[in-house]
Amino acid sequence: GRVENWVVLLDFANVMSIISPMHIAGMMSTAVAIATALEKVYCGRMVWIKLVNMPGNGMLRNIVNGAIPADKKQKVMFPQDVASVAQDFEPGQLERRYGGAAPDLQPGATYPFHFFPRCTGPAEAEADSPEAAGSEGRLEQQAT
Repeated sequence: GRVENWVVLLDFANVMSIISPMHIAGMMSTAVAIATALEKVYCGRMVWIKLVNMPGNGMLRNIVNGAIPADKKQKVMFPQDVASVAQDFEPGQLERRYGGAAPDLQPGATYPFHFFPRCTGPAEAEADSPEAAGSEGRLEQQAT
C-alpha cells in the first residue's frame, strides 16, 4: 500500500489512570521525537491531528500546544465535543464512541489497523454498485 495523506485521532480518555503526571514531561519529549521522525519520513502527509478527551482542564492541552511548532499549529485541534469529529469521516470509518457507525474497539485491539467498509470514501461506494460491478466484468472480458 501507499500512504497519500493521513489524519490522526488521538484519544486521551483514561490517560491519567495509565500515566503518572510525573512522567508527562518525558512523554512529551518522546512524542515530539516521534512527530519529528514522522515528519521527516512522511513529509507533508499529515492533514490534521485531533486530540480528544484531554484531561486536566486545559493544563495538558497547554503543555501539548506549547510543544507544537508554530507552522504546524493549524493542523492540531482539541475538539471539546468528541461527536463533532464525525463530520470529517465516513460513518463506517469511525467508531461509535466518536459519532461513527463502526464498532468500538478496545484499546489493545486497535493495532494492527482495521480498515472498515468504504475506507477510501464515497467513491468506493460507487464502485460497489451493481452497475459498476457489471462494467468491470465487461472490461475484464474485453481484456482477455
